[in-house]
Amino acid sequence: MSWVVARQAELVAALHTEVQDEAAALAASRPGGTVGAGLGFTLTAEELVPLLNLSGRAAHRLLGQSLTLVEDLPKTLQCLGAGMLTPRQAQIILDEALTIPAEALPAFEDEVLKTGAHLMAPRLKAKCTRVREKLHPESAVTRRRAATADRRIEVTPDQDGMAWLSAYLPAERACGIENRVTFMARALQNPQETRTLTQLKADVFGDLLTHHCDPNAYGAAANKSGAAATTGTGASEVPAETADASEVPAESAGLVDLASVMGVQPVVFVTVPVLTLLGGDEPADLEGFGPIDPDTARNLAAHAKGFTRILTHPETGTVLSVGRDRYKVPKDLRKTVLVRDKTCRHPGCNRPGPVCDLDHTIPWHQGGNTSYDNLAAVCRKHHMLKSAGYWHYHQPEPGTLTATSLSGKTYTTLPQPPPF
Repeated sequence: MSWVVARQAELVAALHTEVQDEAAALAASRPGGTVGAGLGFTLTAEELVPLLNLSGRAAHRLLGQSLTLVEDLPKTLQCLGAGMLTPRQAQIILDEALTIPAEALPAFEDEVLKTGAHLMAPRLKAKCTRVREKLHPESAVTRRRAATADRRIEVTPDQDGMAWLSAYLPAERACGIENRVTFMARALQNPQETRTLTQLKADVFGDLLTHHCDPNAYGAAANKSGAAATTGTGASEVPAETADASEVPAESAGLVDLASVMGVQPVVFVTVPVLTLLGGDEPADLEGFGPIDPDTARNLAAHAKGFTRILTHPETGTVLSVGRDRYKVPKDLRKTVLVRDKTCRHPGCNRPGPVCDLDHTIPWHQGGNTSYDNLAAVCRKHHMLKSAGYWHYHQPEPGTLTATSLSGKTYTTLPQPPPF
């Protein structure tokens, strides 16, 4: 396994060289054309995405690690290929090395490899961290400032209508959020409360970010139940969650009143038939997530301003074309294409359709029409790579998109069936 991982790194690095040569040749055919390092890296990562069925992030990570091993950590690569390091040990060394400037890597590698091959994963990680801190040329303050600029939140869909919401934040803010949510959840515990502390923390977290609360109404409820909680300053910290929990069914905990959520308004695309909305038990489809249960679908529909009726073929269920002979895509045609595509149609990309461009497969200036069979949802990055000539698209039939990469490999993506 160690040899396989080492060989994979070498092959990925070789692919990067091949793609750079192809890109340079293409750029040389244009006046003043050059390929920057960032674009060259992206082009190789985009080759890896459909080739190995990876996500864009995983492809960038694999490419970065492979290039670091081959170009900057030759001794680690040699030890890995010879079976002196396990893949797990090499991964730990890589994770630390990727955050160290190139000039400090030789000293880092020599220091870690002195005893690293004989250490279990936790001790090796601790050693790498110590060596990194000692040899890193930038101060901890500078590194903290750079890391803070990368703060973000992410949603990862899970099974049974659930999802993970994670946040990359400065450590003190993350700990502060955890402590505050725990404090507020503990204030809700009483003999009548059936939810566990873990469930209460999740409900408090969700309620704080989704509900508009009436402090007066909740204050009255808190006084009635005697469950009011205060901080050391005496200021109320738990307005929405101090009501008597016994008056709220456990199964309704955390449900969001969408009509009162600022900036959130459901838009319902209904295919025919609509039995789910009429009380049936068929699952619905939440854009950007996947199947959701009928009760949640009906709750979303109840707060929608209106419905967009999508007519489908009576046998295949395929959405019918509504072509328009003009450049700007009409609203109804845009909705129809987005219902068909759901995500970016570039192979391996899952960026949600609503944030994508509607790209003319045959460009408008080359005679392409603004029609159902010449439009596809493509995210801004892949739209740019197509417009620059690094990728080419062909739509042999409506909704079927064939993409050709810079190295000449082709991939075909098919439209998704209607959600329900």
